Amino acid sequence: MRKIMDKILESVAVLLITAMIFVSSWQVLSRYVFKAPSTFTEEFLRFALIWLSMLGIAYVFGKKQHISIDFLKKKFTPKEKALLEMIITIIFTLFSIVIMLIGGWNAVLMSTKQISPALKMPMAYVYLSLPVSGAFILLYSILNISDLKKKYDSIS
Repeated sequence: MRKIMDKILESVAVLLITAMIFVSSWQVLSRYVFKAPSTFTEEFLRFALIWLSMLGIAYVFGKKQHISIDFLKKKFTPKEKALLEMIITIIFTLFSIVIMLIGGWNAVLMSTKQISPALKMPMAYVYLSLPVSGAFILLYSILNISDLKKKYDSIS
């Protein structure tokens, strides 16, 4: 399951970065070569960066590479470290459920009639990055908690 989610997030990130490179290149060409700046590029890049950032957060969390306070862990026994990691993961899980899934979904629902000026698309598509990344974080959290429970049980 983890490998599938990693592959999905990696693929989407590569597509987004590739699209952002092409769109920003088009922006430069249209502005400086054709003397007619494109109207959609800035908005597209902003929205793509939001999606890339949100999915990147989920990906980094799944890889267990998120920011942590390591100096605390150094003072604990292996069993205490595993318990601390479990508590931190549970806090991340609660955050992903309450803020990203529930709050994000409410933002999506409230923004369905709001239209972006340049792309003429519902802003709900931008806000959808919150519950989507929250769902990935929740799934990764379940996998991480399972791994941590095995680790905790194996420490004698």
